[in-house]
Amino acid sequence: MTFSIIFLIIFLFVFIYRFYLKDFIDVTIVYKSLRKVLESRDLLVLKLLPDIQDKKLSESVLRLINERNRKSKISYDDAIRADLELHRKLKILYEQINKMKKNEVQEELFRRIIDLEKRLKLLRTRYSATVRAYNMSLTIHPKIFVKILHMKPLDLYGKKE
Repeated sequence: MTFSIIFLIIFLFVFIYRFYLKDFIDVTIVYKSLRKVLESRDLLVLKLLPDIQDKKLSESVLRLINERNRKSKISYDDAIRADLELHRKLKILYEQINKMKKNEVQEELFRRIIDLEKRLKLLRTRYSATVRAYNMSLTIHPKIFVKILHMKPLDLYGKKE
């Protein structure tokens, strides 16, 4: 009797996970790994900011980093929008860093930032793919996800402009 109850509970858990929660958990895992890489990149950018000649750009990037960190605690969608805004500003910053004369430490930091940006590009693509699957599962089972569990569709990373 006890064995059958335990088996039933495990079966229900596997069934619920497989059909209902897998996509949400996948999105959460990818989002957390994306956040960790973003935070690492931001720390490296903060080390290079004092060396930038354009102080308005430096202040703007610092403000956007703080804003993204704050919004990442609110919701996934707000964090994604803030990251896109920061990413646009960082492109300008990277152009200035690339043009400036750098010492060995700055050169190494910039190389690491570029490597992290490459990883971020892959993670953003993976995040968008998992969000598409998650959003699709919301449309397949709307009564369970939307009405009972109160899940909402998530935004994808912005389209190329």
